[in-house]
Amino acid sequence: MKVAAIVLAVLAFATGLRAAYLWYRASRVHVMPMWDNNGRIEPVAPVMSAAEWNIATQQTISKSGELNQRGAIWTAAAVALSTASTLVGSLA
Repeated sequence: MKVAAIVLAVLAFATGLRAAYLWYRASRVHVMPMWDNNGRIEPVAPVMSAAEWNIATQQTISKSGELNQRGAIWTAAAVALSTASTLVGSLA
C-alpha cells in the first residue's frame, strides 16, 4: 500500500506541475494584431485598425481560455490523485 501511495503522490505532483505550466502559459498570451505577425504595417484607416485589434483580442482571449480550461482539467486530476494518495496512505 505504501508504494501505491507514493506512486499516486508522484503522479499528483507531475499533474500539478503540468497544470501550473498551463496556467502560466495562459497568463503569458499577448495580443498580436495581424500586421505584427506578418511584418505588415498598421492600417492607416481607423476602422481597419480597430477591426484588426478586435480580431487579435478575440484570438488572444480564445487561446488563453483554452489554456485555462486545460489547466483546470489538470488541476482537477492533481487534486484527485493527491486525495487518492492520502487515502491509500492512511489505510496502510
